[in-house]
Amino acid sequence: MIRLIKPAVLFTLAISCALLCLSASGASSESQTASTPPPNSRKHKEHSITAQDNEWRWRRSENGIGLEVTIRGQVEFADDYSEIRSISDGGSIRVTDERGGMTRKFEARATAGGVERSYWVNGQSRSFDAEARTWLAKTLDETVREGGYDARPRVQRILKQSGPSGVLQEISRLKSDYVKRIYFDELIKTGNLDDETVRKVLRQAASEIHSDYEKSQLLIKMSDGYLRDDSQRAIYLEGVNTLHSDYEKGRALGALLKSGNLSRENMLFTLRAVGSIDSDYEQAQLLMKIADGFSLDESARAAYLEAVATIRSDYEKGRVLSAFLKKGDLGKESVLFVLKSARGISSDYERAQLLIKTANRTSLDEPARAAYLEAVATIDSDYEKGRVLSAFLSKGEPQKETLLFAVKSASNISSDYEKAQLLIKVAAMGSKDETVRNALIDAAKTIRSEYERGRVLNAVFK
Repeated sequence: MIRLIKPAVLFTLAISCALLCLSASGASSESQTASTPPPNSRKHKEHSITAQDNEWRWRRSENGIGLEVTIRGQVEFADDYSEIRSISDGGSIRVTDERGGMTRKFEARATAGGVERSYWVNGQSRSFDAEARTWLAKTLDETVREGGYDARPRVQRILKQSGPSGVLQEISRLKSDYVKRIYFDELIKTGNLDDETVRKVLRQAASEIHSDYEKSQLLIKMSDGYLRDDSQRAIYLEGVNTLHSDYEKGRALGALLKSGNLSRENMLFTLRAVGSIDSDYEQAQLLMKIADGFSLDESARAAYLEAVATIRSDYEKGRVLSAFLKKGDLGKESVLFVLKSARGISSDYERAQLLIKTANRTSLDEPARAAYLEAVATIDSDYEKGRVLSAFLSKGEPQKETLLFAVKSASNISSDYEKAQLLIKVAAMGSKDETVRNALIDAAKTIRSEYERGRVLNAVFK
């Protein structure tokens, strides 16, 4: 049976179809606009290299010039890349070159009779004549120097013919940072570079590679086995200083620190480089590695302190100084260094954590106690101040001077409860000494609460 559709329903369906069509048309238009830049837009650049499943593809698009090269299988070229010698079974090379209003296409395949070549200009088949060979040689040269095809075998051929200097000269002719780095990698992989060549590689890489990632990749590789003396490490650090990315700079410096054997001058240079890093996290990571793996003389400690002072995060600053404390038996200067640095931490909690660790891990002479007291005085929180002083008192059997120091510090606590807690602890340790007892009584008089004052006096005369 045939059912009739009411006119109102037909009208609704028509409107729905129209809306769907408009939506589809709008989506198509939007996609086309996104992929086609307007005439007045900025010049488009594209450079991509992909290699997978036995296929290598390079595409370059810039200022109306488009070049794409796809190679499948193994293709052997003449030494100067002016001609194709052979192609593996099932392999091929395809080139599309669009420039100057002209489109050239070239394809070569392996056949039973050798290499079969095809050539087109603006869609018209042409003979592969001298003009075509000249064009192909130029295109293959671009493929090698800008796309990086056949880079590793090519470096080995240049090494045999001209040695490392020949490879370095060829690298200077390359345009892509990625390709330059591949050539450098292959050169240093030989493992036979003398000291002067290593210096040349480091200097040339620092000046000619502009990509932070590619440069740091090369520096990291060179740090593993090629930084044999202070001169090479100094040049390495010069290269690190040309990096803009905090992350890449951190990676390169971390690789240098891992190699060890830094001279005093190299360490100072490294610390200055760390200070130039903007990322608190990257700075902290490097400074902790330095604290963990190197001894620092007076000038290095000063440079370390300058680097710590550039860290804005209280958490990261505390982590760095805590790592410094883990070095074990610190000298008097090192302890003072940590205590003075603690004053630069604005967070009461982070400052307290660091001071507690300092009290637990080190012995404090008179200058250190004075520096400790100055750091305690900068803590606003009565609770944190009490924690810090309690940790100070918990280091075994405290001496008379230590107890008096704690009583004096308690005078800076405004909270009656926190002040009483600390004074009671002092009383339990040294109220039998008359000088300490008198100091406790004087401190108790500053407590406003009768209850808390009574607790302290009871502890004193117990």
